[in-house]
Amino acid sequence: MTSLYFLGNTILTVCLYVLILRLWMQRVRVNFYNPFTQFIVRITQPIIGPLRKVIPSIKQIDTATWVLLYFVAVIKIIFISYYGMINESIWTSKYLLYAIAVIAHAFGHLLFWLLLFRAILSWVSRGQSNADELLAQLTEPLIAPIRRIVPPLGMIDISFMIFVFILMFLNMLAVDVFGYLWLIL
Repeated sequence: MTSLYFLGNTILTVCLYVLILRLWMQRVRVNFYNPFTQFIVRITQPIIGPLRKVIPSIKQIDTATWVLLYFVAVIKIIFISYYGMINESIWTSKYLLYAIAVIAHAFGHLLFWLLLFRAILSWVSRGQSNADELLAQLTEPLIAPIRRIVPPLGMIDISFMIFVFILMFLNMLAVDVFGYLWLIL
């Protein structure tokens, strides 16, 4: 049972990450000719393409992708509940609110990993790879305001560390608000 829970939870979390990345890439208008960007678009297009015919976009909001993201989050909550991690009925209306927490949790973890990969790549590739370009386009809008307040100290840019501390604080705050649910997401 534990292995099936791990497998299902991992698959649903990766689906959430991919959908969040697609929405985030659209929002910050990354280079869509980047191979990594093309990969995300190609693996989500078979589902989102037909869904867009049913759920049209509202101005610049990709409604179909948002609905699919929310649906996957609800499935993850039901999956966690099925394995006995949440002690509530499966049909409770709280699951609709829990899905928002699932999305926020996935976004925070995805952001942490993107920042970590960007920091590691900055030591290795020095901004010359497609992955480094994409990571910079995704994370720079979040890091730039901190960098304006706290400029780099010589060759050391501590804005990443400050942002990670902010993420850790928000994670601890969410544990205080959601309790055990936040820890199992």
